[in-house]
Amino acid sequence: MDSVTLTEIKRQQKGWKEAFKYLETKSENVKVKFLKYKNRTWIFTGCGTSLYIAQTASYCFTKITGIQSKAVAASEVIISPEIVFPNDEFVLVPISRSGTTTEIVLAARKSGKEFSIPTIAVSCTSESELVGECDNAITFPFQREESVVMTGSFLTMLLSIIYLALELSEDTNEKLRSELTTLPDGSEKLMLSNELYIKEIACKLDLNEFVFLGQGPMYGLANEAALKMQEMTISVAQGYHTLEYRHGPKSTCAENTFAAVMLSDNGFDLEAKLIPELKDFGASTLVLYSDTEREHVNKADFKIEIPKGYSDLMKPFFYLPLLQLLGYYRAVAKGINPDSPKNLTQVVKF
Repeated sequence: MDSVTLTEIKRQQKGWKEAFKYLETKSENVKVKFLKYKNRTWIFTGCGTSLYIAQTASYCFTKITGIQSKAVAASEVIISPEIVFPNDEFVLVPISRSGTTTEIVLAARKSGKEFSIPTIAVSCTSESELVGECDNAITFPFQREESVVMTGSFLTMLLSIIYLALELSEDTNEKLRSELTTLPDGSEKLMLSNELYIKEIACKLDLNEFVFLGQGPMYGLANEAALKMQEMTISVAQGYHTLEYRHGPKSTCAENTFAAVMLSDNGFDLEAKLIPELKDFGASTLVLYSDTEREHVNKADFKIEIPKGYSDLMKPFFYLPLLQLLGYYRAVAKGINPDSPKNLTQVVKF
């Protein structure tokens, strides 16, 4: 029997195509509903993986629209709402695969009922407690996952927020829109052509500390990749801003460390300088990058180049499926079943 986790990872690009078609039918409706919120600050919120979607989504949303936004853990919205909402000029976007996680439902309820903050749910479930609590919702029931570990739905929900940003932007963003249409096929081809290579890397890694590094839209991915490695392999894994790794975290970097660096075009020269430093500390390194091999990239132990011509905002759709596969195959190499992660359930309720 095939692993449901592996199935979810490998079918996600088909889900993006469905999502894109669905969103195209909602274009005018999106503008009518949400343009009135352009002068507010947007708060993207979630728990666990959904919080890391929020981190990447906030960066992409502000980059595309110019509208101020930030990512906040749902628990902070519940416990310190007066800090999150110092006035009523905000919009809350709660993100949840199931729409039933306790904190996200409470965050939406408190924001709307106690602070009169407009709420827009992003979820893979059309009829849920979260959707019922929110003023509006963008949902993708066809992307519902069977796996406990959340994989494919991450990028589908991120796609919806990027699409929303494009609709709210005053710029036509023709290049980004064009990139979106070719993403699914390009990402799937890259993932499948590198699957065996990633499996080989995972089998070679007799290591017990994993570090994932990224800047800008890749920072949320770094946190998410670390979480996937932790959930699936029961290993110590952490995510950091690439340049922040020098400020303390490098103290534990050694021969038992594996570091995956997701390079951006925007910060390539600064970020790539860390690669030889990681090697000097004894770490094994994987570098994900695009366009061309510049200085320092060749010093990595492993490297994967994504297709040329995609902006940094689109790189998550190439990078994350590869790192999800890495977590999956590392778990298999350790004799752990990724479909039954220790102490975890698909939905957190309390």
